[in-house]
Amino acid sequence: MNPVMTFLVWSMSFGIPIQSDPGPMMQAAQVGPAARVKIDISAGDVLKGEILRHVAQGFHSVGGVKLVEENPQWTIKIVTLAVQDNEGNATALGLSVVVLEHGPQMDMLFTLAQAWHYVIKAGLLQKDQPLEVGMRHLVAGIDLLPNADNLTLMQQHRMCLIPMAKMPAACQEIATDFDRQYLQSAGAAPAVGGQ
Repeated sequence: MNPVMTFLVWSMSFGIPIQSDPGPMMQAAQVGPAARVKIDISAGDVLKGEILRHVAQGFHSVGGVKLVEENPQWTIKIVTLAVQDNEGNATALGLSVVVLEHGPQMDMLFTLAQAWHYVIKAGLLQKDQPLEVGMRHLVAGIDLLPNADNLTLMQQHRMCLIPMAKMPAACQEIATDFDRQYLQSAGAAPAVGGQ
């Protein structure tokens, strides 16, 4: 019998409990890479700072997100409008929240274009037939598209009007909703463009 197996069987006979905590090394291996998220806020400097702080706190509490300025996988755009009373005091805040996903659809489109380049160059389609001509035009159009990093897919748009006192909770809810809808449902942070 293998010495390791012998040791395991022997140690189990003493009733030694097996450690249930996998330890920090195993926990780090189980958690996927952090999703790279950029927060883009359209507001005055003071309000912008408050919103960013509360959204960042929300992401810190859920984990699995790294806030970045460059090369994001996701961008959360927050546009605000303060609703004021007759004296000019802000009483409510209008929020427009847009979630944009960067890259994967464009990566698939460029991969498809590469495949069609091969099909056309290899002569696998009959020359000057409608399918071959259409594919040449499609590939030429794809080749003219701008850099895929600048193209996004809008995943969600929400608008709400909240009392100013509820702004911190609403901002933290943006982070928890994002985590629940895009990270937890995917099982891990999505890898974009091999990054």
